[in-house]
Amino acid sequence: MKLSSWSARLVLGGAGAVLVVSLLAACSGNGDKSAAKPIPRVGLMHVGTDHVPPSLNSLEARLKELGWTNGRNISLIWRNLEPDEAEGQAKEFVRQRANVIVAFEDQSIRAAQAATARPKDHIPVVFLHPSDPVRDGLVKSLSHPGGNLTGVFGARDVVAKQLELYQLLVPHLRRVLTLVDPTDPGTGRLLAQYRAAASQLRPSLQLVIRDASTAGDLKRVFGSLRPGEIDGAFLLSSKLRLNFSALTIRLAARAKVPVQAHRKDWVKRGALFSYGADLRPIGRLGARYVDSILKGARPSDLSVEVVPVVEFAINLKTASRLGIRVPQQMIIRADEVYR
Repeated sequence: MKLSSWSARLVLGGAGAVLVVSLLAACSGNGDKSAAKPIPRVGLMHVGTDHVPPSLNSLEARLKELGWTNGRNISLIWRNLEPDEAEGQAKEFVRQRANVIVAFEDQSIRAAQAATARPKDHIPVVFLHPSDPVRDGLVKSLSHPGGNLTGVFGARDVVAKQLELYQLLVPHLRRVLTLVDPTDPGTGRLLAQYRAAASQLRPSLQLVIRDASTAGDLKRVFGSLRPGEIDGAFLLSSKLRLNFSALTIRLAARAKVPVQAHRKDWVKRGALFSYGADLRPIGRLGARYVDSILKGARPSDLSVEVVPVVEFAINLKTASRLGIRVPQQMIIRADEVYR
């Protein structure tokens, strides 16, 4: 039967519509099969806006060696925080369902641990350079972490050894301005160790203890010093070292007194000396944990890595500016000397 032109157009139009629908369905099906999986997101958090920890760059570099390139097959979300921002940022990483959280110091680690404590929020946390992961309740043991946290542990809070080196470097050390943060949970323990070390090293050593929790507190303390009142300054509390090392070095230079540091990067920037772990290797080791977790490993099965190496660094330029003659045997003993 011969179709009218109108009927022919109707039939052909219907067939075309069916063809278009079929093609769209086919394309949609292929798209579903070939759609790229979301790239894993790693939240990186650190409290201490006056610096970026050296472990960050070494972690990212090692991840790249392991096949993870930021922006291509992994998203590294870096957040450098003020102290009061840590808790909120950890919760935000949980809300965003980050695949891993990397926390770089005690305050960030505590915030990440608290934010992931509930079973439904059990996101893996990799900690880097905590004070003491077992004592602080981050893991059950170094070999069997047992929860959703694991990572790398380097030497921290070696205040007794730092004080010993201080009095060897500065023979006239008699009165030491000791800065403590009463809001830091570790202050009481460190202060007990510090006082015991002082009494054993030199009975005549006087510890001038001053409370400080903010930048304003530190400026007030240094501003109140009289010329010659102290022979050196010591940052005791971990929170002060992490948050205000740069400021304290500037204030100490203005007051013409030496100050110690917990790592060599601060010695390069003007502290008299440091005794502590090098953070760069810790960052590289931390990358292995991120890699393993993204490939399916559980933090509870990844034992904590211990980095026992401790470095001693001296800044001879700072010593000269302050009129301190560093004994030759101490220069020989140092792992790093800045001139």
